[in-house]
Amino acid sequence: MRLVSLIDLKTFLEKTDSTHDDLLGLIIDRVSLTIENYLNRNLLKAARTAYFDAGRIYYYLPAFPIDETATLTVTHVTTVQTKDTDYFVRANDGVIEFQKSSIPSYTNPKELCIVWTGGYANAGEGNSECLEIPVDIQDAASRQCAYNFRRRKDIGITSVSMSDGSVTKSPISTVLLPEVKDILRNYRKPAGIY
Repeated sequence: MRLVSLIDLKTFLEKTDSTHDDLLGLIIDRVSLTIENYLNRNLLKAARTAYFDAGRIYYYLPAFPIDETATLTVTHVTTVQTKDTDYFVRANDGVIEFQKSSIPSYTNPKELCIVWTGGYANAGEGNSECLEIPVDIQDAASRQCAYNFRRRKDIGITSVSMSDGSVTKSPISTVLLPEVKDILRNYRKPAGIY
C-alpha cells in the first residue's frame, strides 16, 4: 500500500531518470507505513470485523471512510441492531453512533460486534500501487519522501565546515516533519479512541 506513486514522487523531485527508482520505492513504502501508524488507522480498504465493550454511544472504527454500499452489521450479543433506528453511521469519520434510547447494555466484554468495509480503495488501472486517498495526504507523503530522499546521505551530520565558514544542519528527523503532521492532523484518529 503506497500513499504516493513512484511517478508522482519523481515529478515532485523533478527526476526524469530511473537511477533511484528502487530506493524511492523503498522510501515510499516506509513513509506510507509511518504515516498510517501516525494516523492511527488502517488505510487500505477491506472487509473488517471489530469487537467492542457495549454501553457507549460512540464506537470509533479503525478503518474509514466506511463504505455504506457494502454490508454493515452491528450485533449486540445475538441481536442485530437496525441502522437509522438503533444507530447512525458517520461514514467519513468512521463512527457508529447509537441513539440514547438504544445504547446496548454492558454485560460482558466484547459483546458488540461490528462488521464493515472501510478504508481507501486502490487507485485502479495504471496506478494500482497507490491508494485513492485525499490529495493532501498524497502531498504529505510526497513531502516526507522527498525529505528522506534528499537527506539520506546526511545521517549523523550536524554541521559542515568550509574554508569560508560553516553550515549547521538541522538534525534528520526520525519522525514525520512538523509540516507533514500539520497536513495529516485532520485525518488522524486520536490514540486511545476506540
